[in-house]
Amino acid sequence: MSKMLKSGVVNFHSLFSLWNKADPKIRNKRILILSLIVLHLLPIWIFKYFPSQDGPSHIHNSYVLKELHKEESTLLKECYKLNLTLFPNWFSHIFMAALMYVVPPLIAEKILLSIIIGLLPLSMFYFLDAVHKGKNLYGFLGFLFSYHYLLHMGFYNFALSVPLFFFALGYFMKHKEEISLNKIAILNFLAILIYFCHIVTYILLILSLTLLSITSFYRKPRKIVGLLVYMLPLYFIMGNYFLSNASGQPHNRWKIDKLWDYFFNTKSLVYYTDFQQIITRAMLVLLGLLFIATLYNRIRQKKIISKDDQFLLISGVFTAIYFIMPWGIGTGSWINDRVNLFIFLVLLPFFSEDYHKYIRRGLVLIMIILSVAHLSINCRYYYPLNKGLKEFTSGTKLIEKNKAVLVLSSDWSSGVKYVAPFVQAISHYCVNNGCVNLGNYEAKFNYFPLDWKEKYSGVIHYIISWKLDETRPMTCDNIDQTHGLNVQEITKSLHTDYDLIHSTENLKLYRHKTLSKNL
Repeated sequence: MSKMLKSGVVNFHSLFSLWNKADPKIRNKRILILSLIVLHLLPIWIFKYFPSQDGPSHIHNSYVLKELHKEESTLLKECYKLNLTLFPNWFSHIFMAALMYVVPPLIAEKILLSIIIGLLPLSMFYFLDAVHKGKNLYGFLGFLFSYHYLLHMGFYNFALSVPLFFFALGYFMKHKEEISLNKIAILNFLAILIYFCHIVTYILLILSLTLLSITSFYRKPRKIVGLLVYMLPLYFIMGNYFLSNASGQPHNRWKIDKLWDYFFNTKSLVYYTDFQQIITRAMLVLLGLLFIATLYNRIRQKKIISKDDQFLLISGVFTAIYFIMPWGIGTGSWINDRVNLFIFLVLLPFFSEDYHKYIRRGLVLIMIILSVAHLSINCRYYYPLNKGLKEFTSGTKLIEKNKAVLVLSSDWSSGVKYVAPFVQAISHYCVNNGCVNLGNYEAKFNYFPLDWKEKYSGVIHYIISWKLDETRPMTCDNIDQTHGLNVQEITKSLHTDYDLIHSTENLKLYRHKTLSKNL
């Protein structure tokens, strides 16, 4: 025991010595980065709920994955079956389900969110440093992008795929000159991990790796062929996905004016209020000035063509994809939103960093101000949204185990513009109790881990009404198609078949009379 303690002290002393020997500039930069990461993670842990649209649904379905095999999960077994196909969208569910063996579901979500938010700026620093050793100034922009629209939509798998994309791209750039089989295996592993997060990011990665292989070694065709051969398994996975999903039809193609508006306002960073566009426009002005400054430096140094142009090319290809692709294909949607998030980040290595130290410090300060302002707007909305979510979930402890639950509402509004944090909040009523959310939209799609076994025809044991106008009821999914249930008839039955057991200003919790009789 004393030897282990002594060894630990020695190792700590060695790390402390290395820290002290590090260049003060590098040490101070690391302290700044660490401080900003902690700052950006604070809202996740200060507020009880992360107000995303689909996040609660992912928590519930991860919980079901963990509980489905247990004997006491009778209703879960009756309603759900596993979808064991190797499809994108698996990772976050498996990850949170594993965490739930150790921590409560809400904490599991917070850990996942912390990884997503913390990794994005770190991946940008790694990516930029891999392209130009020691030149990762624009990595600070990763803090601004760490909170984005798709994260607040609750698309956790996609959100995790973004930093993994830049780690994979950076790994390729760092080792492309002397890439061994071991390094190819690591790169392929990162790519497959991205595949199990989201297919759009996977396709963008394969496209980027292909373009980088060609542009980096266009004078060495044998090298290009070798790299592309190494990536054959990745092409096979992509081709197999396309063949398996060839029946999907394009839909909801955006008009060109909407595409330009989304592009110039970088709306992939706008989700609660249009005031966030002030920050995104300021960022776009900054990037525009950096673009002009980069061209000016090249002209002045008579270096018009640079190897960094390959990232301008990739950004241009992503931009073309953004404008050409429809919003949805088959059951997959938000394609334009997803691609838009990568366009400016992948362009960052193109920008010059050869400025006076005071200009560099000024650029860092501007990027930090933009990210902190963005974070402040989030916190301004997190507080009232959490207050509303606490009211919405105030009846969770009244729900008995292994029961069917449904929500009715006429107004999902929450004071925010582009996401609806209350639509899937009903899922909080179906965690840690074996209950089933009859509006579980994930179970009707083939790219989530759970499927409905059959239409539910039993008693709806609990109904939560939220801001309900009984003349125009809605639920969080189309239960008419999924279960053959009529929302209007269910609403009418509230007065005849149910007892009101809990109410607040906006919420009413009803329990079916058959349960009340058994009490």
